[in-house]
Amino acid sequence: MRKKIDASQYNTDKVLHPPHLTYYAEYFEPFLDQDIRLLELGVDKGGSLLLWRDYFEHGIITGLDINPLVMNDPTERIRVFQGSQADIACLDRIAVEIAPDGFDIIIDDCSHIGEMARTSFWHLFDHRLKPGGIYAIEDWGTGYWESWPDGKRYTPFVENPSFPAPTRSIFSNLAHSVKKLLTRQSLTDSSKEGKRRFYSHEYGMVGFVKQLIDECGMADITCPGWGLAPVRPSKFEKMHISHGLVIIVKAKQSE
Repeated sequence: MRKKIDASQYNTDKVLHPPHLTYYAEYFEPFLDQDIRLLELGVDKGGSLLLWRDYFEHGIITGLDINPLVMNDPTERIRVFQGSQADIACLDRIAVEIAPDGFDIIIDDCSHIGEMARTSFWHLFDHRLKPGGIYAIEDWGTGYWESWPDGKRYTPFVENPSFPAPTRSIFSNLAHSVKKLLTRQSLTDSSKEGKRRFYSHEYGMVGFVKQLIDECGMADITCPGWGLAPVRPSKFEKMHISHGLVIIVKAKQSE
C-alpha cells in the first residue's frame, strides 16, 4: 500500500493542496527507502522540510529561501540556505556541498515568477538533477493573475473562419517561439519583447509551462521529414500537469 503524505501536522501550505500530496506520493514512492537528496526552493517557515524529513526517513533534505531561516532538527538531516532561486552560483554551491552526484528530487515552491522559475529549472535540471530524478513546480497558475508581477488575465480566443489573418499570425508566432526554444533563447525575457504579446500567455509561469510542453514534445518537434532540425529526443521521460502542479521525470539519457 502506497505511503500517504500527511501534511496536517506541519506548518506548510501544502496541507491546502491535498491533490498535490497525492501526486507526490505516487511519484516519490520509488525513493522512499533510499538515501536521497531533496532540494526545495522556497520554504517559508520550514514546515515542508520537516514533512519531507519525516517522509524520507533516510534522506538529506535541503531548503533554499530568500529570507533567513533557522531550523531545529535533532536528526541533523535538514540543511537550510539563504539566497535567490535565480542565483546560479548559489545553486551550484548548494549542490556541490549537499549533492555532488546530483539531487534525486527538486521542488520549486519559490517565487512563482516565470523567468526566475525558468532560470533555476534549466540550470538545476540539466546540471544538478540525476537521470530518472524528479523536478516539481508548484503554483504555476499565478501566471493567470493580472496582479502578479508577470501575470496576465486569461482572454479566451474565438476563432472566426471569416478572419484567417489573425489565425495565421498566431501560428506564425508559435513557429517563431519553437525556433527560439531550439536555439535556447529566452521566451520570457520581457526586456526584449514585452511580457504580454497575445492570448497564449507566452510569458510568465503559463508561458514557462508551455515551454516545458515543447520540451516534452521535442521528439515530434524534431521529427525527420516533419519537424525542425536538429533531431533529438526529449529530456523528459514523463511530464504531469495538474491544477497548480507540474511534475517532470528526467530521462535517463539526459546527461
